[in-house]
Formats: sequence, structure tokens, C-alpha cells
Amino acid sequence: MAVSDKRRSTLLATVGVLTALVAANTASWFFLKGARIDVTQEKLYTVSPGVHAIVAALPEPVRLDFYWTREQGADLPTVRAYAQRVQEFLEEIASGSNGLLELRVIDPEPFSETEDQARAAGIMPRTLDNTGRVLMFGLAIKSTTDKTETIPFLDASQEAFLEYEIARRILSVGRDKKSVVAVLNTIPEDRPFDPRDPNGRPGKSVLFVQLDQLYDVKRLDLAKPVIPTDAGALLVIQPRKLTEDALKTIDAWAVAGKPLIIFADPWCEADPDARNLDFGSTGAGTTYDLDPLFAQWGVDIAKDVAVADLGYATRIMYKSQGGQNMEMSHPAWLSLRKAALESEDPVTSPLAQMNLKGAGAIMRRADAKTEITPVISSTKDVQMIQVLKLGFFGEVDRLVRDFKSLGEPVALAVRIKGEIESAYPSADGTRAKGRANILLVADADMLDDATWIGADPQTGALQIISDNGSFVFNAIENATGDSLLSGLKSRGRYQRPFERVEQLRKDAEARYLTRELELQDQIKKSEMRINELQRERGAPGTGVDATGALVLTAEQQVELGKLEKAQVDARKELREVQRSLRADIEATGSMLMVLNVIVWPIAVAFIATLWISVRFSRQRAAPVLVRVK
Repeated sequence: MAVSDKRRSTLLATVGVLTALVAANTASWFFLKGARIDVTQEKLYTVSPGVHAIVAALPEPVRLDFYWTREQGADLPTVRAYAQRVQEFLEEIASGSNGLLELRVIDPEPFSETEDQARAAGIMPRTLDNTGRVLMFGLAIKSTTDKTETIPFLDASQEAFLEYEIARRILSVGRDKKSVVAVLNTIPEDRPFDPRDPNGRPGKSVLFVQLDQLYDVKRLDLAKPVIPTDAGALLVIQPRKLTEDALKTIDAWAVAGKPLIIFADPWCEADPDARNLDFGSTGAGTTYDLDPLFAQWGVDIAKDVAVADLGYATRIMYKSQGGQNMEMSHPAWLSLRKAALESEDPVTSPLAQMNLKGAGAIMRRADAKTEITPVISSTKDVQMIQVLKLGFFGEVDRLVRDFKSLGEPVALAVRIKGEIESAYPSADGTRAKGRANILLVADADMLDDATWIGADPQTGALQIISDNGSFVFNAIENATGDSLLSGLKSRGRYQRPFERVEQLRKDAEARYLTRELELQDQIKKSEMRINELQRERGAPGTGVDATGALVLTAEQQVELGKLEKAQVDARKELREVQRSLRADIEATGSMLMVLNVIVWPIAVAFIATLWISVRFSRQRAAPVLVRVK
């Protein structure tokens, strides 16, 4: 009877658990529909704080009209899925807007009044096929004063910019005017098609397209710049070959304590003039010219060296000296992660990753009186390398092999505060003084599209691969005091490498590349000696064969045979070294896959089984109470 009661209790408990599970699932369907938990470190799937800040600052309600012909897009899985994501995003920001955002989801059926309304709002129809089916998929954002911003068609290939595009349009309809930003730039904004660079994307820089959308950008004349009186910030990009008038303009702005943002690069590959310096190749760079001002600000960026950092090295495909295409870490192309970005600075704290190329190190001068605070820093595993090694004749494998760490981090971007003095005395010989408000970045390549925007190899859709653009917008918003857009985050596809695997990969590269380069040097020396022997034909002691051709002496023939055998052996060992490197890297990846797919699940299952067995054993060992009547 006791056993029967125990079975009945077990059955009732099982039924109760199943009932509770069904009830919980049903309740979550109704009450938690659309709820999400973002456990990624960079919060890639969380609405940026900047969006909520923009909405909260609206002076009056704004209406979002989301047009989506549901029936026409039902048989287009990609478009349908993207439309669902867009609608969920709009619902999320509207639900948290305290009534400042009104969302209307409108289905503009063909030949209906809602279709006419969509066309009047600027929504552009897309013809789907020869039958005349039309898809309307866009967003109209409208204020109470009828100020309207429209996204005519929500292209899935632009999903990386979705949050930014919607947020800036909400901000645009809610504010009276844009902030004024003065720009002094020596690098062309428009990039023509260049057959020498097949990976380059012609057209206007994405960064400047977005700058023009967000701000009232005033381009300054390089020879005689005049900064508008209403400018909130001055942005200087790769200052080189500037006139004295231009230098004095920058100097006066800085001494006045006005916000100044500078990108000064010791090796700027994005500058088209660099190719003219290297016979049209893509392996050269230009440097900045701002020395007189740097001296007054207490900083220096060496023009002949760039930062190499194995800790943040970017993986690239590279053809080694042996002619093999292999994946390798480029120590001067930096993929900076969260640890490199100052968490207490409002410009860098919201960011997750940034990419830099051939960046310089910002050093404090011995006579500096200013306060210099790093904003972006390298790891301790860093070395300063000659910029010429990054050029056309540079060899990435030698950079890795010859790497010698300084053992301490260097600053890649800094804030300069405190009292500064003008670099140019006035007519009476005195120099103006003021308090600096300067953000200095020792790289300009980071602004180039290729450094922070990629393309999907299958679809060609643009993808944000780092937060470089967000860094610029945050810096401007922080400088102008209008911080609404500074919290916007790019919805990019960030690299999250396995740190242990990356370290193993780097160790393997360093080990094998050293031997590879030794073998290559040995082969070169053998080739040089063989050529010398060939030139020695006809020297005293040599003769001719039956055809009249010059021949080597017996000693030369023996030496030549040894050299050729040594060369063959060296090439064989070189191939084995390169094969071993690939095998080590593949073995590391396979080990990780086995751990994730097999070992860890089995370990979890074993622990769970053991726990259940122990509990069951304890229950069986417990005394059974028998009721005696």
C-alpha cells in the first residue's frame, strides 16, 4: 500500500510539472511575446541607448507609418523575415517611448486608398515580376507640424544601418536645425573607380554621406580656411601641405578652447597621393604636417614609425616569400577590442570594436604642460616598426618573425586638456593662451570605407565590421555638447575570435615563420652562388665541350651539385614547414570543434546523469514509513 501511495505521488508530481510547464509556456506566449535576452558581450541585439535618448528628447509626438504589402511579400522569405525584424524593432522603440512615438502598420493593398497614401508619403514600389505584382516596403516618419522624413524602400542589404537611419530621421523631424561642423580635409571624399584596386568601392565615402545627413557640414578651403562663427566643432583629417594661414586657423581655434578633433596619420594609405609616391601601387602612405602645433600641445607622433601589435593583429590572406597563399596576422593592421577603448570616456565607452591601419603612437613631450589622457590604447605586446616596411616592399611574415615587444602599451588616441600657448606670436610679440579641448587620433585610414565597412560575399550587402563611424559621430556629438546621437551603435558583424585559439595560432606562426625565412635565405644564397659559378665559366682552368660551350671545372661541378641538392632539400623542408603550420592551425580548430560539439555536451549530460542517480539512490535508501492501523 505504501508503494502504491508512492507511485501515485510520483504520478501526480509528474502531471503537476507538465501542467505547470504548459501553463508557463502559454503565459509566456501572451505576456512575453517579443521579449528577448541579449547575452552577447557587445549587446549586438539590444536597441542602442542613443535611440531611447533621441525619442525621450522629442519636443512633441512623432508618428511612424510602416508600409508593408504583406500578401505580396508572403512568398519572399528573405523580405518577409526582414519585414518582421523591422516591425519588431519599431514596436520595441514605440512601446518604450511613453507615448512620444505612434506606430501604424499599414498594408497598402493594390489599387486601394492606402496604396495612394503610401505613394504620396514617398514610399517607392518595387515590381516583383512580369505579372505586375508590386511590393511596397518603406517607412514614413512625420511630426505634428507635417515635417516628414521617408525611407522609400527598406532594403535588406542595408540592415546594418537600419537603427541609425531610423534614429536620425526621428531626430531630424524633431529638431529645428542641424549642428554646424567645420571640416578641413586633405583626402578626397569621392573615390573614383580604380582598376588597380578591385576591392575598392567607388563613390562618396559612407562616412561623409552620413555626416551630411546628420550635420550642417562646412567644408573649409585648404589655403585660406574661414571657420563659421556658429560651428560647434572643427574636424581636421590628415593635415598635410597646409599653408601658414591654415595652421594659424587651427591654432587659433585650439587656443580659444573650442572643440578640435584631429586625425593625423604617419602612414595614410587611403590618401590617393600615396599611390603617386609609389608608382601607382597600393602599398604607400602619406604623413601629416602639424609639428608646430604639436610642440605647443605637448605631444608628438613620430612620422617614420607605426604601431605593430600582435595582441590586436588582423587576420589577412597573404602570399609568403615562398609563394604560398596563407592566412596570417598582420601586426600593423589592428582589430581593437573593448579592452583597447577607454571605458570612462563618453566617446569610446559605447563601442565594441575599432579597426586601424598603420597607426602612429602618441607620445608625451618632455616639456609638456598639458593633461594627456589615452582614449584608445594598444596591448603590451607592441612594437614600433618603420613605416617603409608597410609599403610595397614590406613583408608581413618578416614583421611577425622580427617582432620584439616593448612590453608596455602605447596611446593611439588621446584627449589633450589644460593650458596651451599659441604657436604664432602676435604683432607685439605676445602669444595668446587658452585651455585645450582636443581629441587627437594617430590614424586617418580608419575613416576609409574599406577599414570599417565590408560586403557580404554572397549577396554584396554592405556590412559594418567595426565601430569606426560611431567613433567619429560620438566625438562630434561630445564636442558640440549635443550627445543625442553619441549612444547610437552600429549593428555590425564583429569579429569575436577565441582568444586561446588566436594565441596558439600566433605562437605557431612565430615558430614556423622563423624557420621558413631561414630556409628562404638559404635558398637565395644557394641561387646566388649557383649564378656566380655560372659566371665563372670561361675563367682560367675551365674548358669547352664538344659543342664549344664553356664547362665548369671538376671542383665547380662538385660544388654546384652540392648546392643544387641543398636547394632541393631546403625547398622540401620549406614545404613541410608550411604544411605543418596549416596542420597546427587546423588541428587547433578541430580540437575546439570537438570540445564544443562533443566533449562539453557529454560532460554536461554525465554530470546531470550522475546527479539524478545520486538523488535516486538516496530516495531508495530512505526508510519507508508504514502506517499501522
